[in-house]
Amino acid sequence: LLDSVGNLDYTFINGSSVLLTWTAPYTLDNVPITGYYIVNGLVNITTTNKSIILSATNPDPCILNNASVSPINDVGIGSSNNISFYYETVPLITPPVSVVPVIDGRLISLNISINVSGLCNGEYPNSITVIILNIDNEIQDNNSISTQVNDQLMITGVITVPNNLNTFIVNVSLSNNGGEFLPTPSIGFGKAGPVTNIDSSIDNCSTIDITWTTPTVDDRVSILYYILRIYDAITGSLVNTVAVDDTSYQFVDNNLFIHRYTFVITGVNELGEGISNNDTFSYQRVPLSVEAASIIIAFNETSAYASFNIPVTLVCTGESPENATVTITIQCTGTGAVFANMYLVENTLVPINITGSVPVPLNQQCNITVVFSNEAGSSEPFILPFGKLCVEKHYLKLTSNMNSNHAAQYHLALLYFDLLSNKHSKLVPKIYYGYYKI
Repeated sequence: LLDSVGNLDYTFINGSSVLLTWTAPYTLDNVPITGYYIVNGLVNITTTNKSIILSATNPDPCILNNASVSPINDVGIGSSNNISFYYETVPLITPPVSVVPVIDGRLISLNISINVSGLCNGEYPNSITVIILNIDNEIQDNNSISTQVNDQLMITGVITVPNNLNTFIVNVSLSNNGGEFLPTPSIGFGKAGPVTNIDSSIDNCSTIDITWTTPTVDDRVSILYYILRIYDAITGSLVNTVAVDDTSYQFVDNNLFIHRYTFVITGVNELGEGISNNDTFSYQRVPLSVEAASIIIAFNETSAYASFNIPVTLVCTGESPENATVTITIQCTGTGAVFANMYLVENTLVPINITGSVPVPLNQQCNITVVFSNEAGSSEPFILPFGKLCVEKHYLKLTSNMNSNHAAQYHLALLYFDLLSNKHSKLVPKIYYGYYKI
């Protein structure tokens, strides 16, 4: 009897058809091989060729198919050679595909893994193609990975991303001899975009708070943390670098009102540092304008007095860091400046009343101006005008039994008359007393 055939192998024509090939065994010249006997499951086939196509209808990818080939001569059927394979079909559900970026300096690699634990052997992919596209869907790279299944029933491979890509899309396609698998979702990767809404404020005049809004990120490549770089905006030197897990940071600076900081914030994801954004802050600001002041004008026959009362409460803010100055000026149209003084107001929670009484001329238009100042500048002036004033004398004669040798008391009412509006003032007139000979 003949020895077994050699080099028995199979090649898939499609998922349900396989081409078996082999080579003839050694035989004597006078003992020719008359054919080959093939057993394919329950089917027995005889052929004179050294190849044959085996086909199956609705093959089961979970069942191992066994085939054997034996040479035949006049003596009988020789030794058999056996081979096994699974017919291949496309699974109804594409297995899970994971793509994880790995950063090594400027090099970006993609660790690709495919979980085939839910598939039958005949459903395993035998071709895995990884395509990398730019954001315009232009192909930048096209590679394949091995389809070897490990002990954990995983297929793994590594692809290197072209180093000129910061944002890219990954498509992974699977197939076997049964056809193309259903497509897997495209996976987009990009370095973190810039944070927005950078803001900074102070707390208790010694602590700086910084907040920002996270950039829009892909859920599969979320922000891992932020790098906050703090620069002295005046000298340009780097003050500190910290890694922040949240979207806020706080640090103490006991001299914050003389400093000016630039904060550079960068989101970091699995692709590394993203796009930075920055903003610069100083914490001593020009004060706000005075909102109100109490001015009382008092007159007698020959002069007038302007009395002012300005309550001030300084809480430590950028407008009033430690102290502030209040400048009060009274200026009249004819006389010019009749009063100017500067008051130092220190930081306190108790209201401070800035008061004064200043003589002002009659019959002139006057303004009282209040300005707050600090090292950053001065507020917009708060201006309170009061109009031209004159005095009208009204004598109230009293009827009585008094003769000319007696004095009768009278009231002298001083009414304030605004020459600009030609109307009497609505202020209650002040009452003066004197004597007049009757």
